[in-house]
Amino acid sequence: MRIRRGDVIAGVDALELRRYLKTRDNRVNYITAMESFPITKQSADKFIAELERLELIRKCESQIEKNITCYETTIAGNALGIAKAGKPVSRQSAERTLREFLNRVRSVNQRRELAYVVESVVVFGSYLSDKNQLNDLDIAVELKAREADEVAQEKLRKESLARAFESGRRFGNIVEEVYWPDREVLLILKNRSRTISLCEWQSLFKMPDLQYCVFIGDRKRIAGLIEHGKPVDLITEFGKKPEH
Repeated sequence: MRIRRGDVIAGVDALELRRYLKTRDNRVNYITAMESFPITKQSADKFIAELERLELIRKCESQIEKNITCYETTIAGNALGIAKAGKPVSRQSAERTLREFLNRVRSVNQRRELAYVVESVVVFGSYLSDKNQLNDLDIAVELKAREADEVAQEKLRKESLARAFESGRRFGNIVEEVYWPDREVLLILKNRSRTISLCEWQSLFKMPDLQYCVFIGDRKRIAGLIEHGKPVDLITEFGKKPEH
């Protein structure tokens, strides 16, 4: 998905809405809306109602607080949360970016100081079309703990956090801190590329009729996880070959 600067969705700036949906996940409610946008409770209620009408959010099945209705992002909301705001990229540029990405995967898997290795890489979206101008390069990555031993793995996680603190990084909450060792790997893989749109691995399982190509990983196992997806063979359908 791609949005343009200056777009307005549900009465707010599209880029600000993208940031909100990307960071809130299942914590969408009138309180977080008021914290993120300079709006009153009445406006926040209308804002939440409009997001629900646009099918960007839906009510959570389990409501923790009786007085506050919480919502979670839908597939469309997740897509908006990672939408690009830049110009389309050429297929040639996307292919070069993908080759560089796969090289970084190999490098990450060889770096013993990192807490996680890349188990699977799946590409989906406009890259699997025959278009010459692509929205972006949609990639989902499955990470796996580097060490099977819990003590050894926890040591790597602590070392990852130590590197973050030494570099001056600060975390807004305990959740960001807990997930930093995973994020450290993802940031290395993305390498600040504006072309790459990294999608959460679990979100692939919820996308209906998803066309995807496995570049790294167990194709049979992944097909079982993405039950409603359609695995694409780039060799026969698009004349390209996944680079392993």
